[in-house]
Amino acid sequence: MSARWWSRPAVVGLWLGLAFGSWNLLWTWLYPLAEDTEGALLAFYGPVFIAWAITAFVDARRTGRIRDGVGAAVVAACVTFCVLDLLVMVRVNLFLNALTARTDWQALLSRFPASGFATLRGYINYHYLSEAPFKIVVASTIGLGMGLTGAGLGYAVRKAINERLNEAVR
Repeated sequence: MSARWWSRPAVVGLWLGLAFGSWNLLWTWLYPLAEDTEGALLAFYGPVFIAWAITAFVDARRTGRIRDGVGAAVVAACVTFCVLDLLVMVRVNLFLNALTARTDWQALLSRFPASGFATLRGYINYHYLSEAPFKIVVASTIGLGMGLTGAGLGYAVRKAINERLNEAVR
């Protein structure tokens, strides 16, 4: 039986990163001055986190091992944020002039003169690149938590189905 794309965590992460990174680009193009409020961030990242839990659920239910589901979610989370961070860099470079007018960027912009960088673009790229590893680790840790939840549920469902099948055979 051939594996489907949704049973490959790295491919799931790639698709999630591309989908949400593209959404981020489109949203910035349509609404360049929209702030990254807590509600906006939750609406953006919440579905990503749920997708990681679903990835873990599917994998644990398929294999019967919680560890497999958790691992799948962590891989999906890591790949998602690697791709998403690349697309965020594209976003920052495409829309730099518009983004500098946002109030949530003012603290970052106030640090530019003392940064030693000759250009704002260079400083912003450095800032985003230097934050990327931390964001990927945080996302992978969230993937671990979502993986535990999803894999636990996937394992429980598999166990319940197997118990019902065993009862039906008796």
